[in-house]
Amino acid sequence: MNEFDFSVLTAGEPAQFGKYGSLRLRYLKENKPTLYQALLQGHLLNAHLNEIDRQAHEMMEQIVQHLIRSEQFDESVKLSNPILWVQKMNNIRNRATEIVNAELIYTV
Repeated sequence: MNEFDFSVLTAGEPAQFGKYGSLRLRYLKENKPTLYQALLQGHLLNAHLNEIDRQAHEMMEQIVQHLIRSEQFDESVKLSNPILWVQKMNNIRNRATEIVNAELIYTV
């Protein structure tokens, strides 16, 4: 895994992004270098990454809650069958992550 030099991101808004902002940064650097350079030179990269990170977290929460409701899956399963509950929650989170990545992180 390549490490990125975050010191180049100091101009403009401070970098406060987490996992999803980092994924977006890697995607831009490796697949959209023109957009990456434009954001960097315009001092908009941190703001973009912070916003993507915020939106991704909100989207994840909404999708997870929607999937839980649509599958009629609730906390009672956690008490009666904790292993099944973990399996189902992992499946739901993985599906939500795939959606967020496809719609928000790895797109122009």
